[in-house]
Amino acid sequence: MAGSRMTTTSHRTVLDSTAILTIVTAATFVFVATNRWEAFVLCGAPDPRLPHDDRMTTVNADGTDAGRLRLAATGGLVFVTLYVVHRVLQGGGPSAGDPATVAAYNVAHRGALLGSEIALGLALLAFLVFLCPLVPVLWRAGQETIAVAVLATGVVFIAMGFVSSTAETALVAVADSNQPAAVDALNQLQGRVPNVLATAALSATVALAAFRGRLVWRWLGYVSAVAAAVFGLGFVFSVVGKTPEGGSSIFGIAAFIIWMLLVTAGLWRAATGSAGAD
Repeated sequence: MAGSRMTTTSHRTVLDSTAILTIVTAATFVFVATNRWEAFVLCGAPDPRLPHDDRMTTVNADGTDAGRLRLAATGGLVFVTLYVVHRVLQGGGPSAGDPATVAAYNVAHRGALLGSEIALGLALLAFLVFLCPLVPVLWRAGQETIAVAVLATGVVFIAMGFVSSTAETALVAVADSNQPAAVDALNQLQGRVPNVLATAALSATVALAAFRGRLVWRWLGYVSAVAAAVFGLGFVFSVVGKTPEGGSSIFGIAAFIIWMLLVTAGLWRAATGSAGAD
């Protein structure tokens, strides 16, 4: 009977996570295919005074775009702050990856872990405020393809975050239920959700936006390209590794936080019209 409950819990978590990712991804493709950016309220409607096929090739921080860039920078800063809270509340994690140690850690730190997932959920909502204003800014600059890429990778990043949060919350819920198989399955799932791959894709699109649209400093484009390569390698190691998260995870987290802060600073600087300088 316990094994049946474990299987049901694990399968339900996986199915719910898959459903969330499928719905969000499908909505993104429909949104992109219809090409109706103005339907997304947070992104804002195109300026009717400008032709839709505006052929500018770089971001021009006029009054409208400057406000959007400041909004994106503010959303990025709030995201980073809440993400740091999430990581601090998670603590150092269990000392080993066996189900008994993982379950004991989750039981002992139940309150802090649930608080960390609330912080992560709020952080992902703040990431929408970071993401959405960038799309019309790049679109108005004539970088439609990059605008679509930024939107798509950003949505996938958010979806992966919610899938990971779902698995981690479920892990806390079953930690005291004496179901070691469920604990092991959920621990593996939350550690192997490809968040780092989504981060690599997001970094790559920011690099393109820096090189072609001059959204941020050009040198930050090179930094973003290197970050994308590093995060991509991190994904490979997470797939072939024996444990969900290795000892190098902390360095990847620190690199991601620093990179996001640099992008946020670059967007704020772009709002003043001076980000094009190298």
